[in-house]
Amino acid sequence: MEENTIKTQFKDRICILTLNDPEQLNAMSEEMSVAFQDTVTALGEDERAKVLILTGAGRAFSAGGNLDSIALGYNGDPAVQKKSSFEFYSRFLCIQKLGIPTIAAVNGHAVGAGACLSLACDMRMAGESAMFGFPFARIGLHPGMGAEYLLQRLVGEARTFELLMTGAMLGAQEAHGIGLVNHVVPDNVLMDKTLALAGKIGSMPDLPIKMMKESIPAARHASLEDTLHRQAAYQSINYMTKDFKEGIDALREKRKPEFSDRY
Repeated sequence: MEENTIKTQFKDRICILTLNDPEQLNAMSEEMSVAFQDTVTALGEDERAKVLILTGAGRAFSAGGNLDSIALGYNGDPAVQKKSSFEFYSRFLCIQKLGIPTIAAVNGHAVGAGACLSLACDMRMAGESAMFGFPFARIGLHPGMGAEYLLQRLVGEARTFELLMTGAMLGAQEAHGIGLVNHVVPDNVLMDKTLALAGKIGSMPDLPIKMMKESIPAARHASLEDTLHRQAAYQSINYMTKDFKEGIDALREKRKPEFSDRY
């Protein structure tokens, strides 16, 4: 396994995970998928990690699936290819199961599976030169990496049809306009601005943030009544924590709270 295809770095409790094959524009190989899953799994058990930033080394976030690997599917056994593709997708999309907030810092191109990986994060910051595209159809291929699911939850069905059926590329500002990204910033401050957002989230008490990581996606598939029951249950747990007491005391005393992340 090429362990150097993935790099991690900690800044306080923020983990920066970098796709690290810049010469190939961080194309997503089988080796990278295994290293990615191993890294994310380890981070899920690392108490240092409170927020994750995902980015790409060099001038691209990710050019998508490795073309040499994709080409192997031609005239291959469909059953074998289906199993291999499903496992490949699942290794990268394990980031959705991580119990902490995730932010994609999209530098340069995010294409195909690479664009989908950015959408699998909870939030996206884009540099001004970032480009997003889902050009599966342009090479005679049905979308992969959960493209239909991930796109529809952000931009709706009609826009998903258009993006997937035309394979059009979107600039950062257009992607922001349709709701694909949270913010567009100058390229040279992309990581600084992403770290600032991660820092704001990281300054919040740990337990409600972890609960929201679960409850926000769950609310998409729940009734209002189910959502209210979840909220009432989670708040009843929060009421018992030292951080809740600190938050109330700080508000009354008109000072900045000092959360300890103690439950």
